[in-house]
Amino acid sequence: MMKKIVSALTAALIIIASVAGCAQNAADPVTGTDDTLTEPVTDTESETEPETEPETEPQTETVPEFNVVPDEDAVLELPRVFGSHMVLQRDAEFRVFGRSNRDGAVVRGTFKDQTAYAVVSDGAFTLVFKPEPACAEPDTLTVEDDRGNSVTYEDVLVGDVWLIGGQSNAQVEISYIRAGLSSVPEFDENDPVRLLMQSVNYYVAHKDEATEPLFDFGDPACKWKRQDQAAATSFSALGLFFARSLSEKLGVPVGAICVAANGAQIQELMPGELAESFKLRTSYGAGVAHIFNGMMNPLIGLSFKGMVFFQGESEALSESVANKYSKYLRAYIEDLRKRTGIMFPLCNIQLSSYGDHDSKTFKFIHNVRNQQFDAYRLIPDSILVTSYDLRSPDKYGDQMHSPRKQELGERVCDAVLAAFYGVGDTETALCPEPVSAKLSDDGSTVTVKFKNVAGGLTSTGEDGSVNGFSIGSKTKKVNAEAKIVSADTVTVKIPDGVKATFITYGNYLVIKDGLVSLCGGTGLPALAFCISVE
Repeated sequence: MMKKIVSALTAALIIIASVAGCAQNAADPVTGTDDTLTEPVTDTESETEPETEPETEPQTETVPEFNVVPDEDAVLELPRVFGSHMVLQRDAEFRVFGRSNRDGAVVRGTFKDQTAYAVVSDGAFTLVFKPEPACAEPDTLTVEDDRGNSVTYEDVLVGDVWLIGGQSNAQVEISYIRAGLSSVPEFDENDPVRLLMQSVNYYVAHKDEATEPLFDFGDPACKWKRQDQAAATSFSALGLFFARSLSEKLGVPVGAICVAANGAQIQELMPGELAESFKLRTSYGAGVAHIFNGMMNPLIGLSFKGMVFFQGESEALSESVANKYSKYLRAYIEDLRKRTGIMFPLCNIQLSSYGDHDSKTFKFIHNVRNQQFDAYRLIPDSILVTSYDLRSPDKYGDQMHSPRKQELGERVCDAVLAAFYGVGDTETALCPEPVSAKLSDDGSTVTVKFKNVAGGLTSTGEDGSVNGFSIGSKTKKVNAEAKIVSADTVTVKIPDGVKATFITYGNYLVIKDGLVSLCGGTGLPALAFCISVE
């Protein structure tokens, strides 16, 4: 009987509310239309089932009770990928994860207007926050459990997070290339750029610490820092100049995380099981998979935007390894995307040109460049940016590590903005690249069409001719004359007695001035490549 009385009263209230709502809708028919379509559905169901309790809207998530009962032996631990001065990825669901020795403990996280909850299971927890827009105003992230533990991070920004991966040309710090800079830029810690620098040297010195994938960075010095002069000059030069340019041009905070390891081959960056699937061996001082275990695995679960990658010199020691590089790079990126659950964009940097002395050691640099072009075509959501024109000046002491990282970082930034943010034009920001190579009917020339020509191909050659093309088989090619015949087309003359199976551009160990001359309309040099002739 009581249920009927409650139902009747509820129905009466609904009728009154509906009448009032209709009156409001009549006065405001535009805003009232959706309400009248959605609300009566629930009302009708309540009226037609008087014997049941009125339905309530289902909760979107279960909020556990958070009653603090102090437990001095309870542990709440978060990895150092989270910290004061960090940047959280904007416009994407972001996760804050950690460990506890109390299964069943409730963990609460607060950031801005959001509160997230998790229950510890198997010693771990993950707080999931809804996407936040970019914000350069510092905020606080607090994580606490119901056992009396609490961690607070100050000066937290929201923007874009980028990984800087590869080997030494990705890792080398501004302080190292200082002698090659006309002046060291001034860095302002109040700029919304945040840096997280890692060094593989720690794992070389502590070989026993990363034999298995780590929850946290082994290096206790690894933590987020503001972009003051000391932090900036000790960070990856490529990463710093890229991040600073990206932040300035987008007007949002940018966090850069260095995951590069000097001298590392691609298999030494891979997780152990992936390297083993290719039967690849490693001789790196840190041990098999130690770089991935210690420097990359602690990032798994972190939301980030994309990756800038500069690696491949070490593959140039061996022709057989160099000629398989595209397969290895593709597998590495696919595996990383699967582990992180993020189809992140990749900006790969085509290898620079190195001095004569270095080319005697890295005998197959040109093969790796060609393989990088192949990998670019195979890896979705990737771009390739050339760097051979930004080699070290002749009198600079280190021909292996060009000091021209500011020019390169800004070039990478422009390419990333155009390709992945829709800011700018890919035709002008990306390097000219071939889309086809066709043999003429009479068999005397090959016509190569390009895209990203920035209004029209140009040549730096004095007489307008194009240097840098060669034609032949996959293993043996000879230099060939070429000329620009239209805004996006080059014709290459086939030398006598040569069978035109493959055509290459920039196929040199050391790409000195004058050896190559093809550019887009803005002066951006064409990619080095080797493609088949149709």
